[in-house]
Amino acid sequence: MPVSELLPAGLARRRLCASFLLLPLAAATRHVFAAAENLAVGGWGIDLANLSATVRPGDDFFAYVNEGWLRDTVRPTGYAQYGEMNAMFLRTENRIRDIVHNDLMQAPGSGKLADLYRSYVDVAAIDKAGLAPVRGDLDAILAIASHAQVAQRMAHPLSHTIVACYVFLDAGDTRRSRLHLDQQAASGRIVGLPHKRYYDTAGEPYASQRAAYAGYIAQTLARAGIADGAAHAATIVALETKLAGAQWNAQQLRDRQLNYRPMSFGELLKYAPGFPWKVFIEASGYPAVDALVLNTDTAIRDCAAIFAATPVATWRSYLAFHWLHNHAHLLPTVFQDASFGFYGTTLNGQKSRRSREDRGIQFVSQNLPELVGARYVAQFFSPADRAAVDAMAPFLKQALRNRIAGADWLDAATRTTALAKIDAMRLRLGYPDDLRDYAEVEIRPADPIGNLHRLKAAQIKQDAQYLAHPGRPYRWHLPPQSVDGSFSPQLNAVTFPAGLLQAPAFSASADSAVNFGAIGSVLGHEMAHAFDDQGSRFDDKGNLRDWWSPAARAAFDARADVLATQYSAFAPLPGAHLDGRRSLGENLSDLVGVSVALDAYRLYAAAKGVDTKAGRDGFSGEQRFFLGWAQLWRTQATESALRGEIDTAYHSPAKYRVNGVVRNLQAWYDAFGVDSQATLFLDASKRASVW
Repeated sequence: MPVSELLPAGLARRRLCASFLLLPLAAATRHVFAAAENLAVGGWGIDLANLSATVRPGDDFFAYVNEGWLRDTVRPTGYAQYGEMNAMFLRTENRIRDIVHNDLMQAPGSGKLADLYRSYVDVAAIDKAGLAPVRGDLDAILAIASHAQVAQRMAHPLSHTIVACYVFLDAGDTRRSRLHLDQQAASGRIVGLPHKRYYDTAGEPYASQRAAYAGYIAQTLARAGIADGAAHAATIVALETKLAGAQWNAQQLRDRQLNYRPMSFGELLKYAPGFPWKVFIEASGYPAVDALVLNTDTAIRDCAAIFAATPVATWRSYLAFHWLHNHAHLLPTVFQDASFGFYGTTLNGQKSRRSREDRGIQFVSQNLPELVGARYVAQFFSPADRAAVDAMAPFLKQALRNRIAGADWLDAATRTTALAKIDAMRLRLGYPDDLRDYAEVEIRPADPIGNLHRLKAAQIKQDAQYLAHPGRPYRWHLPPQSVDGSFSPQLNAVTFPAGLLQAPAFSASADSAVNFGAIGSVLGHEMAHAFDDQGSRFDDKGNLRDWWSPAARAAFDARADVLATQYSAFAPLPGAHLDGRRSLGENLSDLVGVSVALDAYRLYAAAKGVDTKAGRDGFSGEQRFFLGWAQLWRTQATESALRGEIDTAYHSPAKYRVNGVVRNLQAWYDAFGVDSQATLFLDASKRASVW
């Protein structure tokens, strides 16, 4: 589906009557709705009705906690994979819908949120406009006469391209920002199929999907009046096969050292001479630079050579098709339906998609994120919520600090820098206080494509300011309504937006054990990324350098290898094993995150006078902690979605995020009386322990 229609990272990819949609919820209804969602699940945080009466905790802890939910939950329309994070996403979306619907009571032209939404959901107007909104760009693409003009078109943020550029801190010296060239940042905008295996695998289902893709290309071009669609499709697929072959694999993409190659602009021209870099950067909207950073360097070099060797006519076909496809969600219904038919149904097995109105809410949230976020936190994230999560943070930092300090396999110098890194780490929780209002961007209620283009241009203008002003603080990349979290090794900062801080992950009214087991473990997970196999290569200033002693690094790698081997033994589908090496950073952070959160819960309980042995509905505090972790990851998935996770994901499937962690923790064995006869039992000598 169009790259601009993708939902936030880590979530699943995605018609009520129009008159109803123009009516806001009644004020009293909104109040009850918001208040109810701030309450803990099941009164104190766990839905006990979902616990299994037949599965023992030690045999399958994921199923033990979630059996009822897995049995009774029906995946919503448009979701090949659906879990608690998706449910939280939909809950957040309902809140955003409430915000937007309130604005719809104003006259067109009086509110950016409502006007952007109107422009997206007015399908009748979109159908009537036909291809007129993109005809000028399409004609310009079809008139391209040189490789330089191809590069100019590739610079547009909604065009397909061989490389993307963005501005961020220089990992070698975080006192300054650099322009970065990166294939991964262009993910979804280089080739049209999800992975290189779709291009080079002869067997099924890839051969059929490849043929369907060629058909989709030909039909898309034909709808735009471009003749010989089948010939163009064959040319595009052949080109993309070469481009896909040059892209890095998942292991290379997550290697932080491999993805950092600074060079001068002159060195770039010599390293990858086949691409008109000056023309491309200027057209991208960034100022001329004398130095930059290459990520995925050999892939960029190889694609630059492919670029030079490919005729301009082939690039015209490639750019024309993808320009149409990348705007399909804002083009007439026939384009929208065809896009979903291939990407939703053929590739992902989805029989139906979410309503236009639902997708419109996300379109608004993705493209005016901070404006939505300001309204979201004002209505749905109270000062009490912020205070409650802020109160957990110091215990989590102290718990991680204690673990690093107690790691007897670290030498003194390495430990000193590691502790300084924890002390300097920022936990950005909830939302920033300086959210944008997008006053500089014109939003028109009948111009969806123009709106999107103006918003993209404004964002590039914002990003370019970091090059001109080295000390300019970086804005949160996740807006307040995001159901997501992240750690930036260069910023040495965890970002945890308000959208993630809701039940069952977190509630101010929930049991503290559940809060630490759920959101505490996820926060610990992001903190742990500072010390996983990649984040640990950045020092306390966020600089990528070798600050570990050789002995400490060898000891760390040996411990991490135990976990990688464990996960590689898991086979979610017959004969389809997980790649424990590719997912090592996430699995390691899960294990460390839960371990740190449990320590933090104990520190919190001691400080607050909480009796961790006291029962609630028969469960001790530490049992409730582990129940919170397992409940958070309850997830259903189609076989195709699960296979996609096995093939490409950095996170392990939900079941293994739960079972793969708890079997390594003695506290879990003690809490649930798990003995050596249990399926998940691991002898103590075989358990993974990193921090």
